[in-house]
Amino acid sequence: MMSMLSDIAEIYYDTRSLIFPECCMVCGCHVTHAMHNICPRCRVNIPTTNYWLREDNPSKECFDGLLPITQGSSFFFYKGNSLWRSLVHRFKYGGTWQIAYNLGRWYGAELKSTSLYDDVDIIIPLPLHPIKSIMRGYNQSRYIADGIAKEMGIKVESHAIRRTRNNPSQARRGARDRWENVDELFRIVRPERLQGKHILVVDDVLTSGATLTTFLKEIMRTVPECRISIATLAVTKHITPLGK
Repeated sequence: MMSMLSDIAEIYYDTRSLIFPECCMVCGCHVTHAMHNICPRCRVNIPTTNYWLREDNPSKECFDGLLPITQGSSFFFYKGNSLWRSLVHRFKYGGTWQIAYNLGRWYGAELKSTSLYDDVDIIIPLPLHPIKSIMRGYNQSRYIADGIAKEMGIKVESHAIRRTRNNPSQARRGARDRWENVDELFRIVRPERLQGKHILVVDDVLTSGATLTTFLKEIMRTVPECRISIATLAVTKHITPLGK
């Protein structure tokens, strides 16, 4: 259902762009043929990590010694008061889900350009609790996942795992509080959909890794036969290895 809505939304925005001038979703300048609604200048200035081009990168290595991640990457750095950080806040808290989808498509095109993710079978967005999803209006990670899936030609699975608690936001919490806040947060309800699959787990921002680690551990505990890779849209500049 969500993929159908994303397709309808894409048709709508393509049609609207023929009538109304588009604006770059980063800087706001008027553009005519911007790829994924991002002007050429912002595309050049995005603080990309290029992590998806190599197996040995910080987003993957932060799980070393803790979880057997197959591949891992993040698209751009989440830092300071940059326009890109504010962009994440806009799609996460400001209702502009189109930004999440467009950035997901751009990221998906980059993931597809490398052979590291060729054997991924399904994409799973980090789920929100239903209450938070209703309050926000959507799950931003689902739209990122839809964008990635569109470019990679891979199905999104959003019904196999549920978030069991509406835990408080992780923002502004210390490292210790973040880990206590995510204890027993997820439950696998359709394990047969994950059996033997190579799963690409998608989230918006990798900071402490607490929520993502709890999510991955629950998958591996319930469905040990699967393989897991991760793709986050953004990552903090300095990540502390979680397994050390």
